[in-house]
Amino acid sequence: MGSRFSFTDEALDNLKVYGVSSGEVWEALHSTRRVIRHLGDDVMVVYATARRGRRLAILLAEADHGDNDWDILSARDLSDSESKRYEEAIRGWRR
Repeated sequence: MGSRFSFTDEALDNLKVYGVSSGEVWEALHSTRRVIRHLGDDVMVVYATARRGRRLAILLAEADHGDNDWDILSARDLSDSESKRYEEAIRGWRR
């Protein structure tokens, strides 16, 4: 079974700050071109591309109510250095 994602109220506010739509986040989280970095046991960031090519960093925290349930905390555009690392990881998959 795959992961389930939910938007927190704070996440929806953060998306507005960064000009990211919830649809873009959803597309990126379900993209086949994702790079996942665990920042601890219950926090991770996903680097991924939405359908129109926007590259996002999505911050997630494990939800209290179940395994593989994640709360979306925030999303923003990748920085230049993150974008470079993301591209290198994706390129490595094609070899």
